[in-house]
Amino acid sequence: MPPALPAPALFRLHRALFAVTVLAVGACTAPAYTPTTRDAHPGRTPSGTTDSGVVPPSDSTDTAPPAPCPPEMALVSGGGTTVCIDRWEAYIDGWSPYDVPDGLPIATTGVAMSASGMVPQGYISGSTAAQMCANAGKTLCTLQEWLTACSGEPDGSGRTYPYGDEYDPNACNVTYVGTGEYGHPVCDYFHNCTDVWDMEHMNDPGINQQPGTEDPAGANPGCVTPEGVYDQHGNEHEWIDDANGTFKGGFYADAVLNGPGCSYTTTFHEFTYHDYSTGFRCCKLPD
Repeated sequence: MPPALPAPALFRLHRALFAVTVLAVGACTAPAYTPTTRDAHPGRTPSGTTDSGVVPPSDSTDTAPPAPCPPEMALVSGGGTTVCIDRWEAYIDGWSPYDVPDGLPIATTGVAMSASGMVPQGYISGSTAAQMCANAGKTLCTLQEWLTACSGEPDGSGRTYPYGDEYDPNACNVTYVGTGEYGHPVCDYFHNCTDVWDMEHMNDPGINQQPGTEDPAGANPGCVTPEGVYDQHGNEHEWIDDANGTFKGGFYADAVLNGPGCSYTTTFHEFTYHDYSTGFRCCKLPD
């Protein structure tokens, strides 16, 4: 039997053996989980995550409540109005945003979609826009719904612009300069301002394909509401649910003449009217 070790030496031996054991166990353990960066819509933390993007632990018996809005829509509320609204101006699934859908089969079968980076649909009437929203299980926004999203209040008494009260010429797509001598997209495209103000000329698909005209949805990061709704000022006029014909917000070549920011309103045209500047987005009641 070997001689007994002194107490200090025995303590050091135990500590060394413990360290070897810990290293051995650690070598067989799977590496620690590192959370990945979440891909989130601006201004919104995805359901079921913390602000850091980490999915918190949960009881396997818990069931997360359904989100009140589809992921492409934002929940907005103010003055007694609560609604889901498309975050981005709408496009029609499988259809060119530069072509007129009215009078073609797509006008009854098309489906409105909303996504960042997609070029929004122009050249569309209010009646066809309403059908595209209906086919997506949504509706055109009422005036109160649209204003709640843009200004924060259903009567428009909140923010002047989607981003605040002070005008920022660089926030939204509202300052068309053009590449021609006229400074207007129709005149620049046809190289004159005479005899071009008819439906045939103003629905030419080439107008919105000129540089400096329509932007892809979400291309202007400063043109956004606190809830993450983009481009309600400029880019494309947006039809609302009014059978008499109303569109809101202005477009890339004029967002001033009919009122500043969220108050911009055009009521001159019938609901069946369309040209290069007319677009839309959809709303729906929360689940």
